[in-house]
Amino acid sequence: MDIFSIVMLIAAIFFLYFVIRNINKNTFLLSNAWLWLLIAAGLVVFALIPSIPEYFAQLLGFQLTSNFLLFLAVFFLLLQGLIHSIQSSKQHTQIITLIQEISMLKSKEEQDHHGE
Repeated sequence: MDIFSIVMLIAAIFFLYFVIRNINKNTFLLSNAWLWLLIAAGLVVFALIPSIPEYFAQLLGFQLTSNFLLFLAVFFLLLQGLIHSIQSSKQHTQIITLIQEISMLKSKEEQDHHGE
């Protein structure tokens, strides 16, 4: 194992530790962290067995393994962005619904109060 592989392995293990630590501290929910766990585990596997990304790079026609890894990074970031957009849209709709429900309750309460 060369020095680059050792550095990659240490960085991957640190990243995996960081993700798990933030899940345990409830910094973010496990349902939002699955992709980060997948990426961290993949980094550890790629650091331990560098022939895996090389194989997939050749299989998919990438000239350099680094191009394949960059492609994977961009793909996962796009996927994460899409997931966050979907969650944001759902939360926006939920906030609008909550505001409407609170407004109706306040209006009903004011009508009940003025009716007495």
